[in-house]
Amino acid sequence: MKKFACFALAAALLLAGCGGTDGDNAAQSQPETGSAVQESTAQESVGQTEQESTQTEGTQTEDTQTEGTEAASTNKASIKAGDYSYHVESFEKEWTTDGGTLACTVKLAYPVFEGDTEGEKNINAFFEEWADDKMDYYENDKDSIVNIAIQYQTELETEQNTTQEETTLPAIPPSEEDFSVGGVVARGSIISVFMESYSYEGGAHGMPGRANYLFDKTTGKETTLASLISISEEELNEKVRSLFLEQVKGNAEGFFEDAEETLNNKKDFIDNYYFTENGVVFYTTPYEIAPYAAGYTEVTVPFEELGL
Repeated sequence: MKKFACFALAAALLLAGCGGTDGDNAAQSQPETGSAVQESTAQESVGQTEQESTQTEGTQTEDTQTEGTEAASTNKASIKAGDYSYHVESFEKEWTTDGGTLACTVKLAYPVFEGDTEGEKNINAFFEEWADDKMDYYENDKDSIVNIAIQYQTELETEQNTTQEETTLPAIPPSEEDFSVGGVVARGSIISVFMESYSYEGGAHGMPGRANYLFDKTTGKETTLASLISISEEELNEKVRSLFLEQVKGNAEGFFEDAEETLNNKKDFIDNYYFTENGVVFYTTPYEIAPYAAGYTEVTVPFEELGL
């Protein structure tokens, strides 16, 4: 039972709720699946949502204690990103216990570029491997959200079936983890792919996630923002920090009391960013300087100020 103490604590929070005071011109596609987070509101929108159509391909029985139901879908509509076109491939899988209880659902979506250049082919191979690696992790790592959820729901079933007394484990909804494409931008020699995610493991709400991938257009090889900008990381920190501090000072009630202190001590602004047609958006995560309900706090730095 101790094995699932963390999971049970998260479930208890579900009842308590959550509070607190707590060379080319840039071209961006419209995000095709939107934000994976319903609760949080970004201060800058990255576009409208494209709806996906789902085509169920069948059910696969795994060589484990569970059965996984798989469904694949493709948004066939081409989406433009500068001179490039792509569509969205998505994959969904459910895991249940032997007793038939839904334990976890995973949804993966990623871009597929429709050209035949070396760069596009290599970017497509990158995201195919990305999806394969995630599925391997979900199914084979004992600490993955899938296997933790299966263990918990199985333990809950066992208690319910073997005792006449009320179970000591709180019932919680199935876990889930969703990945969506937030947007694709072509800028100069770079293609930027912005990914969003949402993970729920019990409690009052799940948590959002973000990641941005930069690729060289010609080779399709991954690169970094630090290697592309013309200013030092220290100069970047100063520039971005000042923009955040302006927001905090202009709306102190919307941020934590120690928001300014947190920002003054923060030296990793370059780790949290994505591209839009207007520039590079830098953000702080929920709970970092503001309550969860405030979502991500964002500032935008024009490409020209970064030498992009």
